[in-house]
Amino acid sequence: MKDSYTADQLMHIASKEEMSSGKVTQQKDWNTWKFTAAHIADVTFGTSNHYVWDASSVVVDSSTGRRTSVQAAYDDAAEDFHHSVDFSRYALDWFSRNWPGIPYPFPTMTAFQGFADMEYPMMVNDATVGKQLGFAQLVQDHEIAHTYFPFYMGINESRYAFMDEGWATTFEYLIGIAEKGKAAADKFYQLFRVRSYINDASAEEDQPIISQSHQLSGVGYGNNAYGKPSLAYLALKDLLGDQAFRKSLHAYMNNWNGKHPMPWDFFNSINTASGQDLNWFWNNWFFSNNYIDLQLTDVKTKKDNAELTIMNNGGFAIPFDVVVTFEDGSSKTVHQTPAVWKNGGKRITVNVQVNKSVSAVKLDGIIYMDYTPADNEWKK
Repeated sequence: MKDSYTADQLMHIASKEEMSSGKVTQQKDWNTWKFTAAHIADVTFGTSNHYVWDASSVVVDSSTGRRTSVQAAYDDAAEDFHHSVDFSRYALDWFSRNWPGIPYPFPTMTAFQGFADMEYPMMVNDATVGKQLGFAQLVQDHEIAHTYFPFYMGINESRYAFMDEGWATTFEYLIGIAEKGKAAADKFYQLFRVRSYINDASAEEDQPIISQSHQLSGVGYGNNAYGKPSLAYLALKDLLGDQAFRKSLHAYMNNWNGKHPMPWDFFNSINTASGQDLNWFWNNWFFSNNYIDLQLTDVKTKKDNAELTIMNNGGFAIPFDVVVTFEDGSSKTVHQTPAVWKNGGKRITVNVQVNKSVSAVKLDGIIYMDYTPADNEWKK
């Protein structure tokens, strides 16, 4: 166990054979455990007389060399959990260095096989999914991401679930790009986080994100807690650019960790750190019943310019790509950030420089799936 605290490789603290023979659970003075923890918002405890136990560690703060113990306790028959320590090591390293880019703040992370797919400080309780290793890793990534939101920050999840589930969903997507590539991460995010929401026209789906979570239920709660706020955070990242987004996110997290921030603390922190008045963005995404629905209403080509008229029928300030296809089969993609919707208008004109005859134009929101995709295309 002590060796595992500085190990980079997987170590078996208690194997199936050791558990079956009763060696590990035999009562002796040295296996009376005493636990202490500081600066945590909640406590969970798991015990078993037959689970196996793996451990390793990972450096989470390269500036100090600080390591975190990474552990897993599970039924030996759970195939996915044999990879759990490796999944955790990768996630803690990635989250600490990339997004959110704050060193993992606790000394331990344990994955305990349970039934709830639920997060706690220093522990995740996940069900086994057998041989579905990709999905097992994604679920574990999501629950570990909760270390920062709500636990590091001290967020009131029961009132504003979008302040933590939305971020965990966002980090789940971003680490998924690193693990499986952008195309695969985009596809999963679309199918798992967006498709059912955008294809359901019921009003329950479109309640403002700012609505208090305990007043919502069913799909209204689910989409306001997970998919919609995640789309908003990713739109903010697209709007600010990675450098300013990172600076602003770190300012919010460093100033407010452990202080139980409210949504307005988040909004004001980002405004201040970015040096921008983003109230138009917050109002658009968090205080409206908008949805995602663009429409390409007109395309005019003249010499070296294609003039596009675009309607935002759904209202959300989303980023999107303009994909222009030429008659020779080649194409050109021009990205539009949410800034094009800053003035609050529903109609914009986008000009794209072209040097060949245009045969088709398409608006592609990628993960921002459109309610009526058929009107996002124009063909000559």
